[in-house]
Order: sequence, then structure tokens, then C-alpha cells
Amino acid sequence: MNWTEKYRPQRLEDIRGQRKFVDDAKYWIERNDMPNVLIYGMGGTGKTTAGLILAKQFLGENFDTDFKEINASQDRKLDTIRETISTFANLKSTSDVPFKVMLLDELDGMTKDSQRALKRTMERSTNVRFIITCNDEHMVEYPIRSRCANYLFTPLNVNDMKDMLKAICLQEYVNVEDDELVKFCETLNGDMRRAINELQASAFSNTSLSEKTKEFMNNYNEIIKHLILKETSEAHDLLLKEVFLGRSVKEISNNLHQCVLDMELNRQDMFKSLAHIGEMEWRSRNMTPKILVSWFASQFM
Repeated sequence: MNWTEKYRPQRLEDIRGQRKFVDDAKYWIERNDMPNVLIYGMGGTGKTTAGLILAKQFLGENFDTDFKEINASQDRKLDTIRETISTFANLKSTSDVPFKVMLLDELDGMTKDSQRALKRTMERSTNVRFIITCNDEHMVEYPIRSRCANYLFTPLNVNDMKDMLKAICLQEYVNVEDDELVKFCETLNGDMRRAINELQASAFSNTSLSEKTKEFMNNYNEIIKHLILKETSEAHDLLLKEVFLGRSVKEISNNLHQCVLDMELNRQDMFKSLAHIGEMEWRSRNMTPKILVSWFASQFM
């Protein structure tokens, strides 16, 4: 069984690092009322899981009949809004809950026209509350954001990640030292989903976490070396590899930043690299990852 599913939090109390959301969600459940909710932040911070837990605990035994989930990045078309979402929103609940709940996952992948149609549905419907997740809140139309309670899910800190992974190691009989876990967590920038996946892969392949950590950072070290030597084509290929592996621009930037600080570069190369890395992360709101890493590599030509 996939460990990310096996150890997925099941209760609000199990959610780490998102105290404001957890406290507010408990209050909504106590009052039997809740607003539309927008949860945003980098991948692997538990946004979808938190949305599911909120819906399950709010709806209780009516979850199966009064809940619907849609991955908005996959169901991007306007017809999805008009048919699936509007139909669900217009039908009243047959149970004693005040309204139904719909989870729209990865809304930043939905087209602008579809988002505008969703906004109209949110305005008209009193029978449903929406829980929306996304990585970049700026890719969600402002009229939708303004109709939701907004929660930024920050990356988990190293101690929380270490404690959660340590608990999994005990359950799965994986022997690992605390300092090895800490170094491993430091390379993952708060992405708990990836941390668990990599831990499972390490356990099943009999590869130590130290080797995994070194493997993660070797690619970034090579990228910096190629860029300093103006071997931009080689660096670009390695950067695209990270994008295709699902790494966020923030994660790529953080790891490159750490590599630059750890490497023995002259001051000019160090500050030039750090400046371009910082600008790459700043530009990430307006450019796709593939285009962005191409831009980044070109700055060293």
C-alpha cells in the first residue's frame, strides 16, 4: 500500500503546522455552519487532505450523499461548470445538514472562463459550500478569492516532518538515525507527500536516506557548476528534469540557493547566482515552470 495514503491524516487534530485553519474548522463544525474556503500553498502541504477532513467531519454520516470532489485542473472545460458543478449546487440536500460540500481541487488549473462561470454559481447557490485548493492564489480570479475564507498552507518545518517520518519508520520497522532524517527533511522544503514517497522508495530499495539526500542535491550542484561555466544547455536539461519530476519552482529555487551557499564560489559568481535564483522565484507567479527555467538558464549565457 502507498504510504502517503496509509498515513494520510484522518482528523483535524492530525493536521500539522496549519493551526489557524484547524481552529477555525473546529469552530465551523461546532456551529454547524461554514463559509466557502480557499486553501492555497505549495504542493505537499496537505491542502487536499485538509479539505477532505473538513468535509467529512462537517457532513458526518451524510458525507457519501452530500459531498462531491472535482479535480479542476483535469476538468477544465466550461461544460464541467455548467453541468457537473451547477447541477450539484442546485440540488438541495436530502439530509439534515444545512448544505452540501464540494471540493474543487487545483482550481488554478481551471480556465478563466470556467472560473467566471464558477463565480456566478457561487453567487446564486445557497445549497452548497465550496472548498477550493490551489498552489498559486493569484491564478484564481479575485471575485472567487473574495468570496472565500483564505488560508495559506505553509511548508511543514523540519521538526514536524522529522517527527512524522520517525513515527512512520517505527510502524514500518525502518531503522534511521535522527540526524539522517533531519538532513533528509531539509532537502524537501516542507513537501511532506514527497518525503513519505521517498522514504518508502528508500525502504523498498534498501537505499539509505543519506544516499537519497546526496542524490537529491547532486543534480542541483551539477546545475550550478554548468551555469558558472556558461554550459547553459546542460544546465537547462537538468532543470527541465526537475520540472518533469514535479518539483515546484519554489523547491528548485530553495535547493539551488542552498547549493550556492554550500559551494566554494567567488563572491561575484555567488551573488550573481543568488540574484538570478531570487528573481526566478519572484517571476514564478507569471510564467510556467518550463518557460521560467529556460529564462533562468539564459541569464548565465
